[in-house]
Parts: sequence; structure tokens; C-alpha cells
Amino acid sequence: MKKDKKKAFSRQEFTAMAFRILWHPELVSGIAFFTLTLFAFWPLLVLVPTLVQGSFDRMIEINRVLLDNILFTMVAWLSVLALTAAVLQTWHENRYALRVFRDNPVFVVFLALVVWMIIDIPFTNGVTNILLEGAGLKHESFFLHLEYFLCFATLGLCLRNPRLKLWLLRGMAIVSAVLASCVFYLYDHVQSSPYYYDWKPTYASIFTNINYYGYFLNLFIALLAGLLADETSRRWRCVYVVAFALNTLALSYNDTLGAWLGSFCACVFVVAACRIRDGRFRLWPFVPLGLFVVVMCAAGLANGNLIKNMGSLFRDFGLIFLNPSNPQSARAGSGRWRIWKNCMKLILESPLFGIGFEGVHVRVLTEVGNPRPHNEFIQYALFYGIPGGLLYLIGCAGVYVRALRQRARLDVPTFAALTAAFGYLAGSFFGLTVYNTAPYFFIMLGLGYVWAEPEPEPDAPGKIRRLKRRLSL
Repeated sequence: MKKDKKKAFSRQEFTAMAFRILWHPELVSGIAFFTLTLFAFWPLLVLVPTLVQGSFDRMIEINRVLLDNILFTMVAWLSVLALTAAVLQTWHENRYALRVFRDNPVFVVFLALVVWMIIDIPFTNGVTNILLEGAGLKHESFFLHLEYFLCFATLGLCLRNPRLKLWLLRGMAIVSAVLASCVFYLYDHVQSSPYYYDWKPTYASIFTNINYYGYFLNLFIALLAGLLADETSRRWRCVYVVAFALNTLALSYNDTLGAWLGSFCACVFVVAACRIRDGRFRLWPFVPLGLFVVVMCAAGLANGNLIKNMGSLFRDFGLIFLNPSNPQSARAGSGRWRIWKNCMKLILESPLFGIGFEGVHVRVLTEVGNPRPHNEFIQYALFYGIPGGLLYLIGCAGVYVRALRQRARLDVPTFAALTAAFGYLAGSFFGLTVYNTAPYFFIMLGLGYVWAEPEPEPDAPGKIRRLKRRLSL
């Protein structure tokens, strides 16, 4: 009899402990921090064997196995766990889950986009192998596109503890600096591939294309600019300056002009946003902008990329705006102007549903000139129609409108994440989503969302209160 009582007591203790953990206010942030920290360090797990083996093929294999088989699956399940815990805590605190959507219309916009993306499938190309597995080295399936919004952005939203958020961003920034410090060694030591015969050594680090690494550098230069603007610790300022300079140096040799423009826009954004938030100009927000210009000019003059790209930029703008009828204007932006015009024609032909996910691949539309538009805003409209493009644009803009209205609540990591997302968005005007860079944007978009203090909720109905009393011991 005593033994049975002891067992029952132990069971009660275990249940009480489980509920204490479940109702802990930092549980959701802890799950998000753990998941995003594991994801943040994947580049090092690819970098080390690539440095040792120096094989392009092996690098691709490790990238895919690590991300596809382990990290993307882990992120999906742990985001479900974090959301479940958040819903249960909302219920426990007598708050209505629907009010979260009412008070945060950005969530509704992105959720509507996800629903529209799913609805779009039967009206365009149906279920294809490309939809299930992705195409080429971009390696994005349709499900991964959904995971960007439903999992990566969600985990960023769930991480609300400012201290944990700051340490996550610092860790990511250090990882980016490690990659940048190895880019020159990898350029000389990664062997050419017998399978990818058109590949040649580039300043792409562990990425398969200089553009993909450019997107990565763009986002992390922007992140470091945001961190550097508000940091008060002298030690961390030194870390940020070194990491910023390394990434900027790598960007100069990487030679991705869209990423150059995105990074520059992020540095200008820091100055303008700090002026709006603080009501005055301060010195430190100008430091990233000055450092970026100095490093890019010095390195660009040394490697010849600066004069070449600036000349190309002004020439392209002149052709597009002053002489658009000139056949040479089609080559503007490394041929992007021609691709954009062809994509806009396809969007106007299918304005409601677009041409479907990876429709250029599926329909073999050779007249486009490239499988992707090399503009992420056009990409959403091309794949999912004008409604899809508008929902994406409104959702992203809504995050910044909310930050402007709630600027008094902008802490250091939230501001830095907003800057990183802004830099990516500016660069994405010339880029495309890739499986190992786009997740970072959605993480930053979630981390940069400014939460307001929840309004006091009315008591739950008596039936729910009685049920909760039974469960809460």
C-alpha cells in the first residue's frame, strides 16, 4: 500500500514538473534558440571537410545531406513543438489565440500567401518531380518554400528573449567571419569537378555559385552593420569591425554587384533608421557605412572589380533610362533586363496564378533566358501570380511599417535583424531564393518583428477555467 502511494506521489510530482516546464515563460524562446543555433552552425560542418578534402563534389554532397536529411527536418519538427507550446501557453494565460492574428495582421498576410501557394498548384502545373525535389543546384522543393514561411520565420518570431536573440546573432556573425577568412584558401585548393564540368574555382566559399555566396555575404554584412551601430561593449565592437571588414573584403573579390548594392543600402538604412528611432544623428551608425566604402574601394581598386562594376552599373542605367530601344539595353544587369521583361510578359499572360512553381523549368520556357527571374519580387509573381507577388511584398513591408510604429520598442538584436533582412531584400531585387541562403532571410524577418505588449484578456469561460484547474494541479 505504501509502495502504491509512493508511485502515485511520484507520478504527481512528474506531472507537476512537466506542467512547470510547459508553463515556463522562456520555454518557447528556448526551443527556438536551440533550433536556430543548430542551424546557424551548419556552414562550419561543411567548411571543415571541404578544407580537408578540397573537393567540390564532396562539398555539394555534404551540403545536401546535412541540410535535406537532418537540419530541414529538424527545423520542421521543432517549429511544430515551439508553436504547440506557444498555443498551450496562450490558452493557459487566458488569452485568445485569434487575437494574436488580429493584433498582428502581418501574420495573416503571410499565412494567406502560404494558402495561395498551395491553391496555385492544381491550377498551374500540378504535382511534378521538380515540385517535390527542386531543380539544379538551387535544390529548392516547393515544401522547402513553405518551410521558409511556416518554420524559419516562425522560429524567429518565437525567439522573443532579447539576450538569447543577441547571442544567436553574434554566433551567426562569427560563423560568417570564419567563412570569409577561408574564402581565399578555398579558391586555391578546391579541386575542379569531373561531373560539373562548367564549374571553375571562384570566390564562393562553401557555396556552388558566386551569386549564392554573395547573397550570404550581403545579409551578414547588413547584420553586422546593425549590430555595430548599437553595441556598447568595446570588445564586441572590435569583433564586429573585424567580421564586417572580412565579409566586405570577401564581397569585393566575390564580385556580385547585386550584393554590393544590397550591402550599401543596408549601411544607409542603419544611418536613416537610427536617426528616426533616436531623434538625432549618432557617430556609430556611420561607422559601417564608412568602413564599407573604404574596404570596398581599397580592395576593388586592388583587384580591378570596383572600376569594372561601377562602369557597368552606370552604363546599364544609362541604356535602360536614356536609350531603352537600344538592343544593347537587353544585356543590362548581366542580361537581367531582358529576363525581367520576358518574365513580365508571362506574368501578364497568367496574372492570377502565374506559371507555377519553377514553371520555367517545367514548361521549358526557353524564351525567358534563365530558369529564374533573378529578382525575388518578380519570382513570386511569376510562380504564383500577381496576388502571390503582392502578398509577399505587403507582408515584408508590413514588418517594417510595424517597426516604424513601434520604434520605441526596438532593442539591439531586433534592430540588427531588421537591418539584415532589409539588406537581403535590397539585394534580392537582383537575386533568387536558394536553399542554403533564403532561410537566413526568413529567420531575420522573424527575429526583426516587433512584438507589442499583449493587452489584458478577459477571463476564460467557466468551463475552460474548470478544465485548467484540473490539469494545473
